Amino acid sequence: MNKLDPHTLFSIFEQGDEEVYKEHKVTNVLDNPYVIVGMVTRSVQNYYLMEAMYERHYKEAFKEAKDDIKYKYYSKMYTYIDRLKLNKFEDVYSIGDAYDLEATLYAFNDILKYFEKREQYERCSVIKKVLDIIESKMLTKELKKIIQ
Repeated sequence: MNKLDPHTLFSIFEQGDEEVYKEHKVTNVLDNPYVIVGMVTRSVQNYYLMEAMYERHYKEAFKEAKDDIKYKYYSKMYTYIDRLKLNKFEDVYSIGDAYDLEATLYAFNDILKYFEKREQYERCSVIKKVLDIIESKMLTKELKKIIQ
């Protein structure tokens, strides 16, 4: 069986949302927290779809490369999270109308737990700050439902 290269396995995702925006010359949206949060949420969902597919088709080869692949992929997602301008994100934007908050919370918690296991606590700190903001938006949305 062919060896899987963790550096090229997810190449079908190399042209992700960011590259599509750049190709169409709408890079100004790349600073928008909605866009970044959406890219990260979809990326976690895509990772697990790809993981299931490769585990089914490349069993042993994928097992050997899985750790390197996940690290590369999650590190890419972290670069998006790290670009969030938290003060702008917290004060101006309200996540909840455009996204499934539960999927978003799952994605960010998954990334947080991954980097906790790797003991990369500086990354965890940044991710936790974003999670706190998202959770506060979720509580606000739930309170609005109760009040109405």
